[in-house]
Amino acid sequence: MTVDVEVDRADADRQRSGETVASRPPRRRIGLLVPSIVLVGVGAVLLAASVMVPDLVDKVTGDVKVSVLKQLGQVFAPDDLPSIRRGAEGGMGELDRCDGSFTEMVSYRIDDVLPLFAAHNNCGGDVILGWDLGQRVMVDGSDVVYEVVEERHTPKWSDVEELAGMSGEFMVQTCFYGENRMRFLSLAPVDPHASADG
Repeated sequence: MTVDVEVDRADADRQRSGETVASRPPRRRIGLLVPSIVLVGVGAVLLAASVMVPDLVDKVTGDVKVSVLKQLGQVFAPDDLPSIRRGAEGGMGELDRCDGSFTEMVSYRIDDVLPLFAAHNNCGGDVILGWDLGQRVMVDGSDVVYEVVEERHTPKWSDVEELAGMSGEFMVQTCFYGENRMRFLSLAPVDPHASADG
């Protein structure tokens, strides 16, 4: 029985002379090349957007971060209340330490304004961006449950007097991502056994 095999004489001659035969690139390499080009393109677009519209990129990425963290908390710890840590009193120097605590801002101590604890959004303050009115929260080191009872938004560097008359025991504050706005939430103690609906 004879088997006919078709041989490319040019390739056979090159192999005998020591030349390597050029082979086709495996399809697997092409399969990796396309996603790589797409990822590089997406990276270039994001870099360009960061340079041309940084506030918009900051807003979008901050909003995504807040939403993801809120969802993860609801999935992995559905029965745990969100919490904050109140830190030292001070001013911008203490706030800029960025240690994850909310600094009590002495510059906000005026009549009719509740004590204010602030944190930069990128230093843990963004936790309050996911809170709504009625949200129950804890303060580290305390067994008291607090509820968000009032909310105000002001432009950055607004007069303190705009916060006069808010109800509650104290306020927490952070800035919105990518915007010239600050969010102030006042918190009041509640009975932890009372219904969150009423």
